[in-house]
Amino acid sequence: MLVPAIDPDPSAASPRPITAEVMRLALPAIATGLLGTLVFLADRVMLARFHQDALASMQLQGPLLWSVSSVFMALCAGTVALVARSVGAGDGARARAVARASLRLAALLGVVVAIVGVVFLDAIVGFFGPPEAHLRAMSVDYLGVTFAALPAAFVATAAAMVLGGSGDTKTPLFAGLLANGTNIAINWVLIYGHDFGGLEVPALGVRGAAIGTAIAFMIEALFLLTVLGRAEHRLCIAGWWRARADADHAARRDIVRLSIPAALERILVHTGFLAYAKAIAGLGATAMAANQALITIESICFMCADGFGVAAATVIGQELGRGSPERAREGGRIAIGLAVVTITIAGVVVWATGHLTLPGFVPPGEDGTALVATAAAALPLLAFAQPGMSAAIVLAMGLRGAGDTRSPLWAAVAGGVVLRVSLAWGFVTFTDLGLVGIWWASLIDWTVRATWLAIVFRRGRWARIQV
Repeated sequence: MLVPAIDPDPSAASPRPITAEVMRLALPAIATGLLGTLVFLADRVMLARFHQDALASMQLQGPLLWSVSSVFMALCAGTVALVARSVGAGDGARARAVARASLRLAALLGVVVAIVGVVFLDAIVGFFGPPEAHLRAMSVDYLGVTFAALPAAFVATAAAMVLGGSGDTKTPLFAGLLANGTNIAINWVLIYGHDFGGLEVPALGVRGAAIGTAIAFMIEALFLLTVLGRAEHRLCIAGWWRARADADHAARRDIVRLSIPAALERILVHTGFLAYAKAIAGLGATAMAANQALITIESICFMCADGFGVAAATVIGQELGRGSPERAREGGRIAIGLAVVTITIAGVVVWATGHLTLPGFVPPGEDGTALVATAAAALPLLAFAQPGMSAAIVLAMGLRGAGDTRSPLWAAVAGGVVLRVSLAWGFVTFTDLGLVGIWWASLIDWTVRATWLAIVFRRGRWARIQV
């Protein structure tokens, strides 16, 4: 059930209608993305019920871990394009070589980042963290554990890229279900503490949430490696930790060559994002906690867009591998359209139900009026940003699936670095908009990126790129 059937000669098979293919890939990818988000959603909601300061501390942990993971895993961004092209062309040997090379690269990056993160943890928290000492202490507790688990997180992400590029988006879904169930169970025990008939587990707060997240990463990685390591799997990665032949070295070079623009994009964007997060930290603990509540809610929309993006990247890459650029264009357009419609509706629902969801981020017995009011004021802007956000994410991932990693780079620099950061600091410094100004900056950023990438997609130069 978990083993994808990859026809060694895809051109011999009658291709599915392109809309059906997009939906076949997108739905499990969306569910997987939502499950991945649920790991952090569970941390935030359960920490919010523990103490407001615990949630406020996630203003550093969340953006920092997301930035670190995104920047370094961008060096594997070419995996989807290369696997999809190889599968589309019926080149199983190259697909397997790319899979092995991607996993080795991810593991190496994870180890390096984990060591650097743990060694320089205090300096990192001191530089990026909030001024309050108790919030910084919570950040150290959380990051000390999750940094150590980054090798597993990176390998799991690379394995999901390999499977997604091959057209299998179901296996990562099963892995996500397993990881999330584990994370929630461990959180429930360790965040609040429990007495199991004489065995008393103390309440660990943010450290308990970090332990749950770390174990979830490890379980997800082990599950995916087990599936890909089966001898009967068409992308069998047995012995992936060592290069076997020149094909493996060539695959690594191809991955890095395609991924360098994506890595540069992530470095610039997330450097800007951390400056953006620093602007939010200047608004105080209530605004920080309110922003975390909004980001947690928005992550549902974000991961739906990511799922459609996986479908777009896979369909475009495989159809270009089959020599069918017109089907690639059609698949991209369908994925973009479905994402914009679906996620815009989701944004409106989020806005309409804010009075029900936002109080869930308030600890029992505490007055969360200020937090809820601060977050509610920015909810309309969150909803209005969804069309641009969804279009930009799907367009960027679709272009990367075609091998065009440069266009998303320039769009992200213009929107995510120049506009978002400058507008956020400008609104915070020169206006009284507070958190509303932060979300105005986000809305403008996504609108500019979506417009830029739509023009690139329509021109169609991506269809002629050789990978």
